[in-house]
Amino acid sequence: MTQGLRVSYGEYVFEHVVGWAPLPDGWEWNHVVGVGVNSKDEIFAYNRSDHPMIVLNQDGEILRTWGEGVFGTAHHLFIAPDDSVYTTDLGTHVVQKWSPDGDLLMTIGTPNEPAERMSGDPFNLPTDICLGLDGSIYVTDGYGNARVHHFTAEGEHIKSWGEPGSGPGQFIIPHSVCIDSSGTLYVSDRENSRIQVFTPDGEYIREWKGVHRPDHMVLDDDENMYVAELGGYLGLDADSPPTNPVTHPAGVKVMTLDGQWLGGWGMSTWTPGDIRAAHALALDSKGDLYVGETLDPARMQKFVRVTD
Repeated sequence: MTQGLRVSYGEYVFEHVVGWAPLPDGWEWNHVVGVGVNSKDEIFAYNRSDHPMIVLNQDGEILRTWGEGVFGTAHHLFIAPDDSVYTTDLGTHVVQKWSPDGDLLMTIGTPNEPAERMSGDPFNLPTDICLGLDGSIYVTDGYGNARVHHFTAEGEHIKSWGEPGSGPGQFIIPHSVCIDSSGTLYVSDRENSRIQVFTPDGEYIREWKGVHRPDHMVLDDDENMYVAELGGYLGLDADSPPTNPVTHPAGVKVMTLDGQWLGGWGMSTWTPGDIRAAHALALDSKGDLYVGETLDPARMQKFVRVTD
């Protein structure tokens, strides 16, 4: 492995690791839609290949895989403080909790029985999960709903909020959810190109723009927010550059919790280290960044934090 393109600016500078995590012959990433890092610095790549959960070390070596033949259509994941793994599954319309080795611990929802589209009931194509400070579960729901659902740690429904639209507390594809150390909740309202902020009980506080189709959010140890932007573009082709111009590049932004931009990059080119379709982010204990991408090229990239 070698260092490649240097990206971002200011205090948030990274170098792309060329050739990180080569897969065995016949394997493919096939849309790395969920990424997480546990307390052992094991990297979980939740993807839509024949090996839907690929677990790697920081050097990119595969430690184990699981979930073969189990998931319908992978989406986001969340790794809890106890290293349990929560997943959303678009194909089966459920949220599930797993051990780090892939033992099923809990299912919320009935597999393959979605709620009526835009009914507000859980779930129809759920997108993301995070845990509250009390261990309760927040779920964004998602492609077939315009809701945030709140459950107890045992999976019992507490409340839901949200409806289709562009006003405060409304959503067009609530795509990701995360929580800060005060319990404040952040929801990426993707097709409204904004992040909305709520109390733990779902009371609207504020929102910010300055992001374009935000797919995922993760907080670092300083509680600055990394945002994966899907961007928008035309004429994608896997073998050649797009014939039509990029309308807004995909990429990664680093922001304060007030929405101030601290750094970021993304040019939507085929150059290794550029970002074409950012979908998921994770940080390890060193502050190194892992980016999962969907669409083309549907890959996984690692970026090492530069501090000198």
